[in-house]
Amino acid sequence: MPDSFQSRIPTLSEAELRRYAEQPLSYRTDAVLAAVAELARRGQALPAGQVETIQAQLTQRDAARLAEAPWRRHLGQDPVTRRTRVSRVTVVILGVGLGLAASLWVLTPPPAANPLGFEPEDSKKYLRQMEMIGGKANVVASQLQTWFDGLWHGRGLPRTVAVLTVVLAGTFWLSTNPGPPEVRPPSQP
Repeated sequence: MPDSFQSRIPTLSEAELRRYAEQPLSYRTDAVLAAVAELARRGQALPAGQVETIQAQLTQRDAARLAEAPWRRHLGQDPVTRRTRVSRVTVVILGVGLGLAASLWVLTPPPAANPLGFEPEDSKKYLRQMEMIGGKANVVASQLQTWFDGLWHGRGLPRTVAVLTVVLAGTFWLSTNPGPPEVRPPSQP
């Protein structure tokens, strides 16, 4: 739900907008600054000292949150710098992982044919015997185990590496993305 407050702030009453200014630590930084800017746009601007106090409180809170997550500290304090670094690291993760998957695909020989000419596990007789011994759950469990083992051998390994790379890059990007840029209130004359 991208920036829902951006569309909601102009519809709020002045009392609701003032609540953002009176309790800035209860709301997101960008929502508070958008509320302050909306009050200024409506001609109900807050005193410059109060706006500075609000910004100082929000900056202190954001710095404390950043200090709680030390691995984010290396990505930068400024949201623009952080967004750039997160994007670069995400591209590096994708490049390395997908490059590794491509090289594994090229280097992996195709599967050798079974010397019997067929796979015994695929025969109806074998499946019937498995079902008689352990029931349908035994057949399903055997198929699941065969599938899972195939993820780590032969041509399944490059696919697995590619999928894990995309999941890792997506998780990194979503967990470190700083969100939308902050809205700055207009400067007071």
